[in-house]
Amino acid sequence: MASKRRQKLERKKSQAGNEQIAARREAFNDNLWKIGAPIAVSIILITAVYFGFFYELGAPNADGWKLEEAESGVIYSSEDYYDNGKLTFIEFFHTDCPHCQDQTEPLKEVYEEYGRNNTIDMFSIGGYKLSDQDTINDIESFKFKYTLEWPHLYDTNGELMRDYGFSSYPSMALIKDGEMVYTHSGELSYDELSKEIEKYK
Repeated sequence: MASKRRQKLERKKSQAGNEQIAARREAFNDNLWKIGAPIAVSIILITAVYFGFFYELGAPNADGWKLEEAESGVIYSSEDYYDNGKLTFIEFFHTDCPHCQDQTEPLKEVYEEYGRNNTIDMFSIGGYKLSDQDTINDIESFKFKYTLEWPHLYDTNGELMRDYGFSSYPSMALIKDGEMVYTHSGELSYDELSKEIEKYK
């Protein structure tokens, strides 16, 4: 008789224990939804704000090139300039583009201030196919007409400007340690160009 009573008591204890565990589990789940959901939403919002406003992706890498200088015939390679510790200034232009023609004066000032003394390396590149494509002779004549002293290179297949993400003239990029640290499409004054060069030189 005592054995049956003991078994009955043990079953009651076991049942009570199971009910207690179930109640705790239910309370935990309720608390998880009450507390966990807001925490998860907060984490998502904080992450979105961080990546949207504070996190900066690394600068895109600048594509390499090996191009002929229109006047001298010298072959220039980006390998000799993009990783030499100096800033490289690249301009994409078209000889018939009025904005490119106007841009020559500010670029002359940039060359006088930064290029002539080798503070920066400086190149203008033509040959991009838009409505028509410059020839190497067009680029040589342009350089002579505007008395431009820095190398003017010819892209024979006209793809390099597109590879750099540009589709209009003139377009400019500053490259430091193989990365494009600044890009712009459209005319810029000497002061605007100088301000950006000073940031990275």
